[in-house]
Amino acid sequence: GESYLARPPAKDAPNPAVCLGFSCCCLAASLIVVGGILLLYEREADEKLVFYGSVLLVVAAGTCLCGCAALCCSDVAGDGDGVGSLFDKGSGPKADPQYREVKVRFRRLNDRYERGCTQAEQSLRGIRLDVVGSMKEMKEASVKEAKTKKEREQKDRKELEKRVKSDIERGVPTDTIRQHYRPVVFYIEFDGDVMVSSMELLRKQVSLVVNLAKPGHDRCCVSLTSPGGSVVHYGLAASHLVRIRKAGIFLTVCVDSVAASGGYMMASVADTICAAPFAIVGSIGVVTTIPNIQRFLHAHKIDAYLMTAGKHKRTIDLVGDVTEEGKAKLTEELDDIHVAFKDHIALARPALRRNIEEVASGEAWLAVQAKEKGLVDAIMTSDEYLESVCEEFDIIEILEKMEKKQFGGQLNIPILGWAVDKFRSALETPTKSNMPMAII
Repeated sequence: GESYLARPPAKDAPNPAVCLGFSCCCLAASLIVVGGILLLYEREADEKLVFYGSVLLVVAAGTCLCGCAALCCSDVAGDGDGVGSLFDKGSGPKADPQYREVKVRFRRLNDRYERGCTQAEQSLRGIRLDVVGSMKEMKEASVKEAKTKKEREQKDRKELEKRVKSDIERGVPTDTIRQHYRPVVFYIEFDGDVMVSSMELLRKQVSLVVNLAKPGHDRCCVSLTSPGGSVVHYGLAASHLVRIRKAGIFLTVCVDSVAASGGYMMASVADTICAAPFAIVGSIGVVTTIPNIQRFLHAHKIDAYLMTAGKHKRTIDLVGDVTEEGKAKLTEELDDIHVAFKDHIALARPALRRNIEEVASGEAWLAVQAKEKGLVDAIMTSDEYLESVCEEFDIIEILEKMEKKQFGGQLNIPILGWAVDKFRSALETPTKSNMPMAII
């Protein structure tokens, strides 16, 4: 299986090119010192020593250049790419220069909602004027409350130890015991663009949830922000979230700002949709924009030939003739996508089947209006939802591990790295446009 969890770097054998580079740099520094000393005392030295000092400085310069070249050409990723590693964005397959391996890490969020509030309460208690704190009755009540709380915690602890001991005696695995007594809410933040550029990260986040969560016990929460985008990309993103439902894991989608069109396609597959009051939800429709410059080309006496095989290989495009048949066919294709979109919503949220035509008009609503139409289940922000479950569940966020860009072996030089990225972009061969055929 694949390994994409971020982990500390392994202590492998040292890179020979890196060792050579640092050795050359150290030698160059030594030669510069010796040569500088000889030239510094040129008045007292004879011509031979001055000559030797100049030679040492020249050799030092050459050695320094060799060392820098060795460091720059060293293979940081360890995949034998040599100089090519300068322009590599990750350790992925060499056949795909655009590939970038995504690493993820875990972060516990309970402290954000529990310890932060406790610390704030203590800070407030320390600065506010306590007019009753010196009273004898208040002191006695405080001592009694602390004693009662401690006794309750000890009692709960003993009951927990008794149950755990019973589970161990019955042969229950320790991992199962840990998972049973402290369930987890896996938290994912998804911020989608038109082409869902974070698809690889989403795929790995969902795979971790499906493989690590206990069905019927753990949960998953996705904080979703997206105004929509390409049909095929958002269809795939929604299918990834469906994997969580198929695994028997309760899925909650929280919308704090917008989940429209393709964004709502993803949100609709959740067991529960929570949205902030003024979040934009809905827009169940399809749209496409295709500019045509044929008349401009004719006006400037420019011929553009579009050759196709197949009656409907092209309907409307940039340079071809725009015909009524082509427009009718494109409209038919958009209608087919819209029907599939409505079927997806009706299947994911059965309560919308009877009024699917009403809500699938392409309109978008505020969450308070969308709740009345059945598009949203609860008016609640993502923070409210996480606060409501932080006592019972461990909230574990799965997020991308951002790695610093490195240039020149072990040397981290941001300016040179930026220059290499610019140079790499200039060398890339232009590919076909990323404009999707239809936007949902």
